[in-house]
Order: sequence, then structure tokens, then C-alpha cells
Amino acid sequence: MEEALLFLREIQGWVYALLGLAGLVYLRQAWRAFRDYRHAFFGLERERAGARLSRAGAMLALLVAGAGATFVLAEFFSPAVPASDRPTPVSTVFLLATPATVTPPTEGEFVTATPLPAPEIDSTGCQNLLATLTAPAPDAELRGEVTIRGTAAIDNFAFYSLEYTGLLPGSTWRAIMAGTKRVVDGELGTWDTRLVVPDVYAFRLVVTDTSGNGPMPCVIRVRILPGE
Repeated sequence: MEEALLFLREIQGWVYALLGLAGLVYLRQAWRAFRDYRHAFFGLERERAGARLSRAGAMLALLVAGAGATFVLAEFFSPAVPASDRPTPVSTVFLLATPATVTPPTEGEFVTATPLPAPEIDSTGCQNLLATLTAPAPDAELRGEVTIRGTAAIDNFAFYSLEYTGLLPGSTWRAIMAGTKRVVDGELGTWDTRLVVPDVYAFRLVVTDTSGNGPMPCVIRVRILPGE
């Protein structure tokens, strides 16, 4: 069941597109049936046109219900799937055929690892005071259950979602939770980081309006620490 919800969230755009295309087809049929019904002179013609109109209306209702069910499952049930049950990108390690020769350090020498440069994260979206995070702070260290605070109150607000992703190339965004109520400098939700492998992640707030658009997400970098 969890895999099906995650898969539905990944392809929900295609589902909406197919339902919309089918809706246009049945809407056209309904319009033609309605036009024939109004211009019919005989009872049999009106009866047939009325039956076609009823069938088209029923199909439109089913398509709307399907779109609503897809939205609810993808945005509210899918984020509740435990992170441990979600697919996690795993980096592949390639072993060299010829072992490298390592020279041990001489006495008094210290070997220090060269840190990898931290990936750049564009936090420009956080400057929008109507769609921004206030807690946690950028580069915060998180452990256990963390309260997420901020503002999600854009014009024509529809919903917001909290998501995270790894910093390796090819990592995908994973939903933590979603909300359908405006929040102004308040609690957006909680994140149980015990369900996430300790590492450095990108964390973002995505706010969407009723037309499916929204401002640039507020993205920050956080470090997940092992649970106590």
C-alpha cells in the first residue's frame, strides 16, 4: 500500500492530465446532448438526448471524484508514509581493479581528511514573507521530533507541503506532511527525524495557490543527528 501511495504521488501530474482530457471529451458530449435535447421535436429524440446527457454528466462526476481522490491520497495520505518505507537513493561505490598503495604517516605527522565542498542551496525563496520558514534555522542540527514554524499565506492559498531531499546528485524530494490551512508565523507541522538516516539534507516549504502555482520554495540546509 505504501509503495502504491508513493507511486501515485510521483505520477499525479499525469493522472490529472488524463482525467482532464477525458473530462473535456465528456463535457463536449454533454454539451451536444443538451443542445439536441433542447432542439428535439419528438419525444423519442428528447428521450435519447436526455439519456446521453445523463451518461455524460455521470462520467464527468466520476472524473471529478477521481481527481479529488487522487489529490487527497497524494497530498495527505502519501506524506504520512514512514520515511523508512520510502525508497532512499543509494550511492554506488566502484572498486578499482588495482589496489592503491597507501603510505603510512611518519611519527609526528597528522593525517587530515579534505572536506568536500558543501553543495550550494538557493534560499532566495525564503525572502518571501508570505511563504517562508522561521524554524529551523539554516544549517541547524536536528534530532528527534522537530517543530517546523513559518508562514504559508499567499494570495489564493490552497495548500502547503514540507519536503526534504539528500544532497547527492539524482536525489528526489520526499514529502513529510501537507497542510490546507493558512499559517502566519506559526506552527506548520512536525518532523520526526528519527525516521531519516543521519546526514545533511535540503529542507523546503512549498506553498501552492488554487491555480496550482506558487512562489519559489523556501529551501534551507539542515543536518540530521542520530537519535539519543
